[in-house]
Amino acid sequence: MKTRYGSLIRLKPEWEERYIILHKHVFPGVLNRIRQSNIRNYSIHLKQGLLFSYYEYRGDDYNLDMAQIQDDPVTKDWWKLTDPMQQPLESRKKGEWWALMDEVFHWENRSRSSPNERTNRIALTAKLSGYSLNQIIQPLKTSYSNLEKTFDLNDIQNFSVFKKDSCFCSYLECADKNSIKAISKIQEALSGGNNLDWLLMKEVFYTD
Repeated sequence: MKTRYGSLIRLKPEWEERYIILHKHVFPGVLNRIRQSNIRNYSIHLKQGLLFSYYEYRGDDYNLDMAQIQDDPVTKDWWKLTDPMQQPLESRKKGEWWALMDEVFHWENRSRSSPNERTNRIALTAKLSGYSLNQIIQPLKTSYSNLEKTFDLNDIQNFSVFKKDSCFCSYLECADKNSIKAISKIQEALSGGNNLDWLLMKEVFYTD
């Protein structure tokens, strides 16, 4: 069983360069603990001081696995470096550092057409304080059949939209050769005729 998680935190602007460099050289023990705690396909994306993380949990006891991460001494040493660079959202729930987001839309292609081709991970973000959740999601649902055709034509295998407060983030995976076209098509689908500005985020970390 797979459960998808999206979360948000802010990155202090003076630490952006250092944060990116650090995440190119993550402690091996941190990566091992992530994997031992049944987290897969974990990536972090950055845009205008906002960090969005996406991962998939493949275990049976999420709370236990997260507790083991929190108790891991190598991970604690890593957080001593990264936590001062981050600024948690005020609206996060008690006990959260990264604020968990709600997944409000998901589509997945279970019969991937090109399993041997390199997969590109893409994240987009938009702050939509003037729009309701229904205005964002309903166009996706009402044009679901057309959306599926778009996904198939661009070999998109995994697509989710997450929400926290007025911030939306979308995550998708597609064949590398189709990534530029896929970004355009997804931006168009998410806009829903409302001319919404969905911005491409930069991936700064990934581990499978």
